Amino acid sequence: VPSSRKPLGWTPISVVGPMGRTVADACLQLAATAGVSATDPLTYDLDPLSFLRPPEVDLGGLRVGWTEDFGACDVDPGIRATFRARIAAMRHLFRSCEPVDLELGEVHRCFDVLRAEAFVAGTRAAYERDPASLGANPRANYEMGAAMSLLDCAWAQAEQTRILARFQAAYREFDIILAPTTPVSPFPWTEPHATHVEGRAQANYYRWLSLTYVTTLTTHPSLSLPCGTDAAGLPFGLQIVGRFRADRHTLGVAQAMEQAFAGSPELRRPRPDASRLRPPVPAFDSIVTAPPIHAGAASDGSASAV
Repeated sequence: VPSSRKPLGWTPISVVGPMGRTVADACLQLAATAGVSATDPLTYDLDPLSFLRPPEVDLGGLRVGWTEDFGACDVDPGIRATFRARIAAMRHLFRSCEPVDLELGEVHRCFDVLRAEAFVAGTRAAYERDPASLGANPRANYEMGAAMSLLDCAWAQAEQTRILARFQAAYREFDIILAPTTPVSPFPWTEPHATHVEGRAQANYYRWLSLTYVTTLTTHPSLSLPCGTDAAGLPFGLQIVGRFRADRHTLGVAQAMEQAFAGSPELRRPRPDASRLRPPVPAFDSIVTAPPIHAGAASDGSASAV
């Protein structure tokens, strides 16, 4: 999917993609947005409409590898236990389903440098004009990058290349790799990020997202498929990582898994109980509403459009 707004056109760190209720929804949005663009040098020629019909995949022929943490990420014990239970419940669907031992290298430092580099490129003008105009986190990202050297950038670019090679080596034995999507159970929206994972304080505000930024570093296609609930009764996401540039095949795998999971209470996508939702206040059932009645004021009965 072209991303013409990113200031560093040659970096794959900033990516965009679809979100939907189902795999078919995601395929539809991808078909509408994917393709080559002269504004994004990392795009390549393809038929976007091909995403509307991903290939039919026989799950029984897949060699599946799974990892709780990519050998590098903090993951809460409860999420690890839920993930292992999901693997046990689905392993019969595949030709094989085995743990994969990954030693990818210094993924966190690599991502720190590449992310900071992007922030320097994108926020330098604003920072130099008025540092206070940036929020605390973007400002910290900029200052981290501004303090780095060309040696740091060269090392990170080379390390990402090594990470790609190490990760691709796993696909000699596996067709897809499964992992949790997030390392913690969903938390209140009022908390901006997870500060602790697996009992350890996180180095920064985005470290808790490492399960997904590791796959971003590899540039392999990945998606999150709803897969039951965790021990807290909250939605659990299963990350599916396909082969390099095998986007359609990865979508086909996800669609086949989605269909197979539908018959399993443990694996299928959780659906909200609409009857338990509180009614909206005020009850917005029309675009025309009565004006607000303030204390001590009488309504004249007129209506207003909002």
